[in-house]
Amino acid sequence: MPSEFVLQGRLVRLRPTVDSDVADYERWNVPWLKVWQFDGPWYNDTLDRMIEKRKKWLAGDRRPPYRHLEIDVHERGHAGWVTASAPPNDPHMTEAGIDIVEDSLWNQGLGTEAFGLWVDYLFDAFRLTRLGYSTWSGNPRMIRVGEKLGFVIEGRIRRGCEVNGQFYDRIKMGLLREEWRARHDEGQATGSDGTGQTT
Repeated sequence: MPSEFVLQGRLVRLRPTVDSDVADYERWNVPWLKVWQFDGPWYNDTLDRMIEKRKKWLAGDRRPPYRHLEIDVHERGHAGWVTASAPPNDPHMTEAGIDIVEDSLWNQGLGTEAFGLWVDYLFDAFRLTRLGYSTWSGNPRMIRVGEKLGFVIEGRIRRGCEVNGQFYDRIKMGLLREEWRARHDEGQATGSDGTGQTT
């Protein structure tokens, strides 16, 4: 059963979506949360489409491999999610994403550990040779998370987005499978103690 699948870290765990998570998504679907100032704010997007996708997934067969998991913070519960997407028939351009919605949980290493667990899972589950993610120069936290995990800046689209009348660069981060495995062998992979476990 999908509910038995867990990627366990020291601070967080990643698990499949359950029905009760939908209420959290609906509670988070408001424009004034601080997280939306950093997650592609130029799109002025909402969680409506994501909520519908989660409901559709919950109504389906829920079989792995997973392209999204929920983030649970130990003793705090559901705090956000991780995602992965790729163009059709082009797995080498797979992009990962993460959101920890509650800003009271930021700057505690939770995102780094969660993203590390997710990166490890994606490389194995989808047999990827490369993994990337997109961010922007106005989100230095996300750049640092990637750098801690071994990602490098592969591209910079100068003045590629405008936020509150100011232009910022879009940043493309990337990591190769062999680079990740080398870090894993050195115990640096998850961003905490290197001990991601699956049950």
